[in-house]
Amino acid sequence: MKARVGSVSPVLFKGGEGCGACYKVRCLDHGICSRRAVTVIVTDECPGGGPCGGGNTHFDLSGAAFSRMAVAGAGAHLRDRGQLKVIYRRTACKYGGKNIAFHVNEGSTSFWLSVLVEFEDGEGDIGSMQLKQVPIRFLSSLFTLVHCLFS
Repeated sequence: MKARVGSVSPVLFKGGEGCGACYKVRCLDHGICSRRAVTVIVTDECPGGGPCGGGNTHFDLSGAAFSRMAVAGAGAHLRDRGQLKVIYRRTACKYGGKNIAFHVNEGSTSFWLSVLVEFEDGEGDIGSMQLKQVPIRFLSSLFTLVHCLFS
């Protein structure tokens, strides 16, 4: 559980425009939460309905993100709490020494590709992604070339 990622409600996901955005999120329950905020990267939209629906602002955080907000030794307990009151703010994504990072997620196959784009050098959000299959001469199969267009 290394990745500090999360899915967000449609209000923050904005039909895909919010994908790749970073937020500082801090838990307000001082009994179990530290005072430090965790920076999370938006990687998905949480399903509509429940806490994610009705125009609510909602974060579904990874276990690593939950653990980062907890007081020492209370990460597992905080993850088990479910919904927490938090404050958040948009922040720049920072990955020292990298311009952009593409990660092909585990489970990708020749029929389904899952790619996480983590950073674009702090110059704005990723406006769209286009996938294009291109033939590779020395291999008989096709590979996918990912091309990002920046807003």
